[in-house]
Amino acid sequence: MTRLPARTLYICRTAATLSPFGDPVGQSQVMLETLEQTQQRAARRFGLDPVVVERPSQAAERPCLLTTDAVYFSERALGTFLAQLARQPGGAAAALARCVSVEHALPLQDVRLEDWDGPGARAVYDLWYVPEGPLPDSAAELRAALDPRCPPRILPMKERVIPLRLPTLMEEERILKYPLTSTVIAHVSHWTHLLWLAQLSLGVAGMEYFRAHRLRSIGKLLWAFLRRFSLNRYRLLSGLNVVGAGSRIHPTAYLEASLIGQNVQVGAGACIRNSLVGDGVIVGDHAVVINSVVGRDCYLTDRFFLASSLCYPGSTLGNVRTQMAVIGRDVYLHGWCGLLDAKFIGDIKVMHRGRMEGTGRSFLASCIGHRAVLGAKVLIHPGREIPNDLLLVSRPEDVIAEVPPDIPPRTPMVRDQGTLVPLSSLKPAGRSDRGSA
Repeated sequence: MTRLPARTLYICRTAATLSPFGDPVGQSQVMLETLEQTQQRAARRFGLDPVVVERPSQAAERPCLLTTDAVYFSERALGTFLAQLARQPGGAAAALARCVSVEHALPLQDVRLEDWDGPGARAVYDLWYVPEGPLPDSAAELRAALDPRCPPRILPMKERVIPLRLPTLMEEERILKYPLTSTVIAHVSHWTHLLWLAQLSLGVAGMEYFRAHRLRSIGKLLWAFLRRFSLNRYRLLSGLNVVGAGSRIHPTAYLEASLIGQNVQVGAGACIRNSLVGDGVIVGDHAVVINSVVGRDCYLTDRFFLASSLCYPGSTLGNVRTQMAVIGRDVYLHGWCGLLDAKFIGDIKVMHRGRMEGTGRSFLASCIGHRAVLGAKVLIHPGREIPNDLLLVSRPEDVIAEVPPDIPPRTPMVRDQGTLVPLSSLKPAGRSDRGSA
């Protein structure tokens, strides 16, 4: 790629925070890093110097690349943008043509959509190449200042779409289109965006690993084919894992197309498919992880099931099943709590900027804040935010707290207001004190 005159990517801070965590948007978890780390890693991958500025006007070099701390871009997306600029200089804003992967991450994003229902449909993102001219003092004024000077430049991309069947109602079949691509750009302003990016992470992380370890990846693919001598994709994918140093994988565990960190423990009969697992994670016996991102030092207890979710570091997940959820740092989920994740009619709404807005999804759980604890028999409605440090427990009358010492043998007992009472002492519902006439 031709060397650009400017070698600086300016990242302008915004005042944005992400609810319910309260973290600056740049500290949000994207895959196994923070958003800030992914931006800086992608910039350095192409020889750019990432410089964080408080105001756009502090970006002194021209020409330069400019973005905000709320924009995610994969290495492939940034590299393609730079390649286009090398061939055709001039001010530009990165854009992606309308496709499944763009639409997958689009709900609640504040991107600019142009000709969205026409043949030139595209989403335009806050990633600019500025060859010359002044910049405003406020990040909020960037679009107004740069849109006339930086027309959209559509990045070529490839994607593969995998159809996944969702639960049906009244014989209506519903299909979720699950995209695989390595060219991803997204504006992050809501916890659902972290979830969408986690679901796109396999294509992104796989391609970035391949570019960083090209010869090793080719050798692994050839070895997987020769060892299994089969073109069955599942047999091949089971040989395309990356396992970090010090990890202990039980011989009966099944791994498929996953990136496993260092010092990870995977128990007997466990299954990890199409997922990213951070350092120090413990996956219990017969636990299942599918299409998910699990942050470092998480503990997934025996028989736990995790699908299409994002887990921040340090959480203990002991409930039976979690799907389509974002779990904050150091969260504890009790074995009997539940995150409801489906709505059969209409889409699931979430709180965004002070009001409830639709997500276009009928399959979505909730977001659990940092250090929250969900006790037994706690059920969370789809699309909800649980604040940081919240302790949720079941109603006292649902728990047997008092056991009388003089219970007669073989007497049927039931729970009533937190204690045990004989079944015969309870009156059947709907009957008077004197019984039926």
